[in-house]
Amino acid sequence: MHGPYTNWLRAGARTLLGGLLLGAALLGLTRGVSAEANSCLTLHQQDATPRPAPAAATAPNCRYGVSASSAAAEKMAEMKIGWLVSFGASEPGWLPAGTAHTPMIRLKQDRHAGTNARLSTYTANPSLTANSLGSLIAANPGALWIVGNEVDRVQWQDDLMPEIYAVAYHDAYQFIKSQDPTAQVAVSALVQVSPGRLQYLDKVVATYRERYGSPMPVDAWTFHAYIFPERNDDYYTPDANGNPVLDPESGKPVFAWIANGTDPALALKKPFWKRPLAEQLELCERSDYSCIYEHDEIDLFAQQAIDMRTWMKANGYQRTPLLLTEWSLLYEYKVAAGTGECSVKDEFGNCFTPARTTEFLRRSVQYMETASDPNLGYPLDNNRLVQQWSWFAMDDLGGGIFTDGNPSLLVDPDSGNLTQAGEEFGALIAQSTTQPNLVIDEVLGGTASTNPETNTATAQLKVLVRNNGNTPTTVPFTVEFYRGTNPANAIGETVVPAGLEGCAVVEAVAEVTWAGLTAPLNTFTVAVDPDNAAGSSGSASSRRTSSFVLVDPSVLYLPTLLR
Repeated sequence: MHGPYTNWLRAGARTLLGGLLLGAALLGLTRGVSAEANSCLTLHQQDATPRPAPAAATAPNCRYGVSASSAAAEKMAEMKIGWLVSFGASEPGWLPAGTAHTPMIRLKQDRHAGTNARLSTYTANPSLTANSLGSLIAANPGALWIVGNEVDRVQWQDDLMPEIYAVAYHDAYQFIKSQDPTAQVAVSALVQVSPGRLQYLDKVVATYRERYGSPMPVDAWTFHAYIFPERNDDYYTPDANGNPVLDPESGKPVFAWIANGTDPALALKKPFWKRPLAEQLELCERSDYSCIYEHDEIDLFAQQAIDMRTWMKANGYQRTPLLLTEWSLLYEYKVAAGTGECSVKDEFGNCFTPARTTEFLRRSVQYMETASDPNLGYPLDNNRLVQQWSWFAMDDLGGGIFTDGNPSLLVDPDSGNLTQAGEEFGALIAQSTTQPNLVIDEVLGGTASTNPETNTATAQLKVLVRNNGNTPTTVPFTVEFYRGTNPANAIGETVVPAGLEGCAVVEAVAEVTWAGLTAPLNTFTVAVDPDNAAGSSGSASSRRTSSFVLVDPSVLYLPTLLR
């Protein structure tokens, strides 16, 4: 087993639709399995007999998301899937009611037309202009925008050096906030959370601070969770004179690839396929190696979330949501007619069957539903490590892409019925009670100065509210402000409309003006939904807090202590 760093993730060639592993790359994995492993221990075909549909959840659950096309809309609505990741900026017109969509801006570092050398510029899609991205922002106020997808991945995804991504993120962040101050902005998910990928993030935040003179502003972080190696290890064979010669394939990138602009020595290694199986398995025990059988190791999956949260805390982002925008199993499952042999086996001769995939889905979801840590987790979401998770993929994403031999599809592309994994996903959603829960993120009172004409001051009171339940609010709720702690001394109130998304990712802002203040201290209380119209699961006291406005702080003096 691997130690403090995980050995995995996304790999192979994927299209811009979002993470589609090419079967050809995976078929080559059979070279690395010796004759000692020549049969599948749990091989069976997908059961074609329709199973009873799982009991439906009561409302869309924002914890559970998918990548999907319009063909899956009906199943998404039935299963109450609450989140869609489409890898694009436009909200699909077929989105089921109550399902949230997280728009994404796609990026590419520009290259010289002749030499293909990297340039110091980038291209954004949609472009950062009023008529392009600006119109989409206006149509989707308060949204969370993800800037890029796997920006660390060469060629098949957004493919930027970390220094260029820092610039692209800065530009996108500033543009989005200028168009909609209530919008939120998230950093691109990387191919995986590994030492090399964490170095990529180190370079991004360091470049941002150096170039712009401040910490990188981030409203949410995202990550992907696949378990894959990043390069071949070094393998030597003797020449005619018995001298060791480095194999030409040694050290070359594989699957997840070496993260752009990072030290290749940090990349997780795949045992070279020419090594004896026993030697490969021995290397698999090391933390700097990654093997095929580890593709669904649940402890490695869990460690990836922990590693990401550990990095976030070390860089000042603990009080920030973390979204898993892709995870599943991507090694294919094909069975040859006549022989019954599967095309991809792990080092122990096992196939990535539907049953194996379903078990991984179940265990990984159970982990995310319960994983919390007061030292690492998100305080506004009961210290959970991960706020939302999106399975890749619900269906063929509208293009028949990566359907043949994909054990992770939730909908069978031929019958339209749920697969074994799809039924499990629906059952897991149905097991949870869906209910909103409003919490106060931050109360802003601040300071004010006296108007010499009235001899009083005026302040703008503001409260940021999140919903850390797992379903959106369905009715408007009121936010009340009053002087001191007595509700009878009303300052004002505001109404937040229905539809505040759950999972503590986005926020609502409620504010009122407080006039007639005198120096020095004016205390007030904020009560969010005091009548519990939204149906929060927590107590009324958790939605009420006090703060103050300090008038003319420049004329206040602290006492002097003489010793």
